[in-house]
Amino acid sequence: MSTFTTETAKLWMAMDIGPLWIGRDEDDPLSPASIAKDDIKNEVSVSENIQTITAQPTAFSSDAFRLQATSSQRSVSPHDHAILTSPESHRPKTYELKPIKRTFADPGIVEVDSELLSEAQKADWHTLEKLVSRCTACKALSQSRLSTVFGTAERTAKLVIVGEAPGRDEDIQGKPFVGKSGELLENILCALGLKRGADVAIINVLKCRPPNNRDPHDNEIAACATFLNRQLELLDPKVVVLSGRIASHALLKTEISTGKLRGSVHHISVNGKEVPTVVTYHPSYLLRSPTEKIAAWRDFCLAKKLLLNLL
Repeated sequence: MSTFTTETAKLWMAMDIGPLWIGRDEDDPLSPASIAKDDIKNEVSVSENIQTITAQPTAFSSDAFRLQATSSQRSVSPHDHAILTSPESHRPKTYELKPIKRTFADPGIVEVDSELLSEAQKADWHTLEKLVSRCTACKALSQSRLSTVFGTAERTAKLVIVGEAPGRDEDIQGKPFVGKSGELLENILCALGLKRGADVAIINVLKCRPPNNRDPHDNEIAACATFLNRQLELLDPKVVVLSGRIASHALLKTEISTGKLRGSVHHISVNGKEVPTVVTYHPSYLLRSPTEKIAAWRDFCLAKKLLLNLL
C-alpha cells in the first residue's frame, strides 16, 4: 500500500510540491486502480459512520450532533466543541512590541579636545571638515550620530544660512537641510533666483544630530562654536540668515523669541566686520505652521534686498 493516499497525492500535484517518491512494491496513488479503491473505501467509511450515528441515542445537543456527524475519525467532546466554536479561539494573537533601548552618554558630558580646536581656528575649509568628522567632544552626539553634517558652500556664495542642528534625514545623508524641510528651503531660494552652493552657503550651529531630535544643550553649542565661527570667517558673508530659535540664540546671544526677532536687521561680527543678519523661522516650523510662510518669505526678501545693496 502506498504511503500517499489519492487525496494527498492530488494535493501535492496541485501545489507543485512533488515529486512523489513511490516504493517499487507500492501502488501509484494516482493510478485509476488506486483511485477506484479509495472511492470504494470512502463509500464504506461513510456508510459505517451513518449507521453508527443513527444507532446512538440523541444524548447530545443539536450542535454537538452536527459536529460529530461531520467527523469521520473521532468524536469531539463538548469541551472541545466549546473551544472550537468560541469566538476567543478565532481572535488573532496580539504581541506586545517592546522598544529597543539604546543608552548614550549623559548629555552633559562634553570633553573638548583643545588641540583639535586650536587646529580648527586656522584650518582651511577642507581641513576643517575633516576635523569636524574627528570631533567626539559631545559624547551623546558622537555616539548616536550616523555622520557629521558640515555644510554646503562655494567660494561665490555671499549669503549664508545658519540652521540649528541636523535632523534624521541630514544625519543619514550628511547634508544640511534635506528632506521636506530642504525642499521648502529650495523652493524659497529658487523663487528668489538664488542657488544653494553657488549663491547661498548653508551650515548649522551643531554638526551632529542630537538624539531623538532634542534641542542642543548649551555646552554642546559651546563645544561646536569654534567650528561655526571658523566657517563664517572662511565664507566671509555679505548677509547672514539665522534659521530658527537655536541659531538666533547662539549667534545673537539672546533668549528673545524668533517671532520678536524677525522683521528687523541685526548684526553679527565676522572677521572684525558687522554683517547684516536676518532672523526667520526654521523650515520645519513652517511645515507645522504653514500660516507663517508669508512671514518667512518677507524675511528672505529682506535678506536679498540687503544683499543686492551690498554687492
